[in-house]
Amino acid sequence: MNISTINSTQVNQNNHFIGASLVDVNVVELAASNTTAPCAKAFLDAKFPLANGSHKNARSYVVYYQQLLIFMADGTQTGLRTPKQFVALNGHKSEPTAILLKDNGTHVELSFDRKNEATSQDLANIRDIQLEGHDYWISLINIEDTATTSVMQKRTREFTAKDGSDYQLKS
Repeated sequence: MNISTINSTQVNQNNHFIGASLVDVNVVELAASNTTAPCAKAFLDAKFPLANGSHKNARSYVVYYQQLLIFMADGTQTGLRTPKQFVALNGHKSEPTAILLKDNGTHVELSFDRKNEATSQDLANIRDIQLEGHDYWISLINIEDTATTSVMQKRTREFTAKDGSDYQLKS
């Protein structure tokens, strides 16, 4: 699947508009070229870098007060290099079922499933990483599943903002 064909508005040879913001197509294509979490985590490292380390070594994501805290495989902890990129969550702060990040107006949802055997290969139990487009969401991990059903998944998502208020996304 070539992500750059989803929106035909070309800005230049290396960038396309997805939603209302500019997204580096090379990074998205890298994440979409392989259906494994490590490639999707390379996308996270590029767009939502950690203060220290890589999303590839993340063991768990929790919310501490209004900050996203990431525990690493080596026992250390870190946060996002740009903390304001964390905007909302679903579930309990100590074991969120989803984390919502935002960069230049585009949302990315990390969903977790600690009980599913398919996610047991991932240290952080990430079930999916989805990128918000204009009126659709694209899975960066389950590309085959979305390709067979519908690449463009319309949905309304409700989250809890990091300040405790409602945070709703419509697509």
